[in-house]
Amino acid sequence: MSSIIDRILRKKSVRNEEAMALSNRLSFVNSQFDRFLMARTFAEGAVSMPEYILFQKKLLLLELEKYQSMEAELDLLSQYFAVVKISMPAGFLLKWENRFQSENEVMVPPLILFPMVQHAVANGYNGMSSHPIRIRLSGSSKVLLFEVSHRVNHYLDGQFKHTLIEDFRNRLEYLFPQRHSLLFNSNSNTCRATLTIHF
Repeated sequence: MSSIIDRILRKKSVRNEEAMALSNRLSFVNSQFDRFLMARTFAEGAVSMPEYILFQKKLLLLELEKYQSMEAELDLLSQYFAVVKISMPAGFLLKWENRFQSENEVMVPPLILFPMVQHAVANGYNGMSSHPIRIRLSGSSKVLLFEVSHRVNHYLDGQFKHTLIEDFRNRLEYLFPQRHSLLFNSNSNTCRATLTIHF
């Protein structure tokens, strides 16, 4: 009997490649069509519409399997922040620190940095000067370290229990098996997500 239990406990989980590939695509599409940003843009109307349309057109040109340079990814992220700022006139505060340095051009999956940021924008409080969204990027051609923190939303039961994050977890596991970590922690004031990817 004990040998049967030992075999069951030692049995490794099997990767469901089809399901993970689907999550990879779903996470990409979630970032490509940001429902929160879309709703905010339509709520503000003509004020933010031209910038949003130009940004959305750029996102629609991206292809899931076609990697892009880190520079292109960061440029899209900057444009995202600009559109968010316009669509949230009541206040959007951001502290962005980029220390990523690489001698060689680093290619990354499109929109891989977006889900953590989109989650913070949609679910955090980011209009207070004392608690902006804080984003730090560092690393090199060998490793990437990306950290996003925001003020806790006390109306949420689980700060990171969201389909955007779950699909992102699966996307990372599909693209970088054994070569990444995604950690979440929160206290009464701050939520923090930290991503490490080894290239």
